Amino acid sequence: MKPFSILLIRLLGLYLLLKTLLAILPALLGSNAAELWSGELLPVLLATVGVPAVGGLLLWCFAGRLASRLHGDGDGDGNDGAEAGAHIRDDDLVRAGTFLIGVYLLVRHTGTLVGMYATSGGVAYGDLIVVVASLGMILGGRKLAEVYRRIKYFS
Repeated sequence: MKPFSILLIRLLGLYLLLKTLLAILPALLGSNAAELWSGELLPVLLATVGVPAVGGLLLWCFAGRLASRLHGDGDGDGNDGAEAGAHIRDDDLVRAGTFLIGVYLLVRHTGTLVGMYATSGGVAYGDLIVVVASLGMILGGRKLAEVYRRIKYFS
């Protein structure tokens, strides 16, 4: 399960990085690209582009360690040969999926939250709720897998 989680974490990191860079690329190549580097728009640019890009790079670099934290035992390098033919339990998939969705939501909405605060000094309460919920998804993966197991075997 750990190699599968490492692959998914790296794919999520790559997705975050590329989606962010491809979204900003037309603005950087446009005729008024110099406006992006002005004092008013620079904090927004750094928050909305920098946070997801750095988050994607960190996910790519630390995928092995994150998978080890998520699944327990192992050294985190992804070379656990004993798991190559192992059966993947659905609880592990729920835990890994919940973690990845939580990380994605955290990185995307933290950038928006910081960008809004940097420009207007206000708080985007919708994004704040999503950030708190995503932290719950990241830190409470085992509890959510337990709830999933109870619902699955209820009927």
